[in-house]
Amino acid sequence: MRSFLADTARLDRDCTVVDLCTGTGSSALKMAQESKVRVIGVDFSEGMLRQAYRKSPRGAACFWIRADATSLPIAACSADRVTCTYAMYELSGNARDKVLEEAARILRPEGMFIMMEHLPPNQRFIKLLYLIRIYVLGTRGVRSFAGTEEEKLSRYFERVKTVVAPGGKTKAVYGFKPWGT
Repeated sequence: MRSFLADTARLDRDCTVVDLCTGTGSSALKMAQESKVRVIGVDFSEGMLRQAYRKSPRGAACFWIRADATSLPIAACSADRVTCTYAMYELSGNARDKVLEEAARILRPEGMFIMMEHLPPNQRFIKLLYLIRIYVLGTRGVRSFAGTEEEKLSRYFERVKTVVAPGGKTKAVYGFKPWGT
C-alpha cells in the first residue's frame, strides 16, 4: 500500500514531502527509499518517532519532527506533497479541519495533498468490525467524513479525486492546492 501511496503522489527526486501522523515512519521511509525524495515525518508521539528514527537506514533523506499536525512548525508554501496515511479517520472533526488547513498552508501552489484510508470490506464479519470502528469507536465527526472525503477536501483543494489501490482494500483521496493561495 505504501508503494501505491508513492505512485499516487507522483513523486520525483526534487520533491519535499511532509508525512503527517507518520507514526513509526513506514510510509515516509518507503517514499524516501523508492522515490529518493526528502521526507519530513511529523507525529506528536515521541515514542513513535523514536521507532521511526531507529528504522531509518543510513543516508535516508528522512527527518522527524515532533509536532501536532494541527499546528505545524513548517514554513508556508514549502512542501510539494503532504501525505496522511490511515489517520484522517482518527481525528475529530475540528482537528481534521485544522490539519487540512495546515496541509494547504504548507503546500506550494499546485502541490498535492494525499490521504490514504481503508475501504469498507466486502466480507460481512470484517465489514461489521470496520463499521464498529468507524461508527462506535471512531472519533466525533468520522461518520460525516467517511465516504464524503472528496466533498470535504474540495473545501481546501481543487481537482479532488479518489483512486482505489489494486486489490480494492485501500483508497487514496487527493487534491491540489490552487494557484494564488
